[in-house]
Amino acid sequence: MAEPMLEVRGLCVGYGRGRHVLRDVELTVGSGEFVSVLGPNGAGKSTLMNALAGRLPVASGSIRFAGEDITNIRPGERVDRGLQLALEGHRVVAELSVADNLRLAVFRIPRRMRRREVDARLDNVYQRFAVLAKFRNKPAGMLSGGEQQMLVIGRLLMGRPRLLLLDEPSLGLAPVIVDRIYEVVREINAQGTTIVLVEQNANYALDVSSRGYVLETGHVVLTDTSENLRNDERVQAAYLGT
Repeated sequence: MAEPMLEVRGLCVGYGRGRHVLRDVELTVGSGEFVSVLGPNGAGKSTLMNALAGRLPVASGSIRFAGEDITNIRPGERVDRGLQLALEGHRVVAELSVADNLRLAVFRIPRRMRRREVDARLDNVYQRFAVLAKFRNKPAGMLSGGEQQMLVIGRLLMGRPRLLLLDEPSLGLAPVIVDRIYEVVREINAQGTTIVLVEQNANYALDVSSRGYVLETGHVVLTDTSENLRNDERVQAAYLGT
């Protein structure tokens, strides 16, 4: 059996002494999978994503990425290995242009190959998000919220991630913008990028993912295929409004 892309075992994470937000979380994501994490506000979904990205210390348990234990390595080293996180909200450098925001993701590329490689990656992002090509010289802070979220996703793509962690990418956006973002995310996944999605809108999450986990009060309480979760009465009552 192939090594999972992501394997979480007995994960406990907290923000203070003796206060664990996540308790004994178990999660496995295969290479190329698209997995969603559902749950109510306060369930620990964003805490999980921040722990996976190395932004929060782990009290106990382990995180393995592509067969390597990364539990205690720094966030930048995880990025170098191909694990990237899109945080909730629109995190751009407002005073920099769209193009310069995108270039921030590739500063580690060796200088001898930087120009050609960066240009190729920029072209790839512009093909996916035409609005970013149109506004490439515009300060990022002047973009709409939806355009800024596209820029955030585009910047992640510049880094060519092996595992992409998405935390609430639809937050505060118009449905037409969300549809375009998820269209691109599906394309990325179809091309081989593994994706873990935290999404408050369970309908969106189950539409795009093949499998899901339900997190409540820091515990995984249910895991199944997205289709089975959609048909589960507990999920319908709690998250789908049916």
